[in-house]
Amino acid sequence: MTHSILEVTNGPAKDDLLRAVANTDDQLTTLFDTPAGLLETRIGRLEELGDDGVTFTLWGQLTSLELRGAHFTASYNCASRTGRLALKQAT
Repeated sequence: MTHSILEVTNGPAKDDLLRAVANTDDQLTTLFDTPAGLLETRIGRLEELGDDGVTFTLWGQLTSLELRGAHFTASYNCASRTGRLALKQAT
């Protein structure tokens, strides 16, 4: 069940996303700026959409705010550094 959808107004570069998802010890986080504030996340998986090399679907978990532990799915464009995060309630 989706808890909320947040617009991303500024996020990580493509190399930062790839580095975060390749990090297997879960210590590397990424930051997404939203109208609700800055979100710190751990990216668990990403999938490229299309052939442009800059548009991705991301799956991960929040590591900051009162929603710590909430899972999310995001559509994100590394060229514009914008997108949308759909947050799910932390279990």
